[in-house]
Amino acid sequence: MKTNKLILLTASALIIVACSSRKKTSTTTTSTPTSTTTPTSTVSSGPVMVLKPNDGINVPGDQELAAIQIQHKDATLAQLKEGYELYSKTACVGCHEAKNIYKRPLEQWKDIVDDMAMKAQITESQKDAVYKYVLAIKATQPK
Repeated sequence: MKTNKLILLTASALIIVACSSRKKTSTTTTSTPTSTTTPTSTVSSGPVMVLKPNDGINVPGDQELAAIQIQHKDATLAQLKEGYELYSKTACVGCHEAKNIYKRPLEQWKDIVDDMAMKAQITESQKDAVYKYVLAIKATQPK
């Protein structure tokens, strides 16, 4: 009889522990859009690794600046950030959504930027900023 009580108590304790350790999840009927434009960072024992969004539309940093300065020594981080703002928030999105930078080959971007700059009525300086931003993103495109 004592053995049965001991088995019953042990089984009850295991059930309680198992049930209390499960995470409760709930479902909702509304969906929250996910953003692919905000990079996240993970820290390991080495340097910080920045995960890039799948569409290439991200705020440029030192990595993008170093990449673009190989071909365009005069490029600045401020210029790349201006290009990002124009591309993702003002000039380009005035007519259409920001396009995935990674999808088009590098060779097509000069003509695309030239054509779109006329339609968006941006200055030569702004056009140069957008073009250098795109080149910097393409130069740091993940393999």
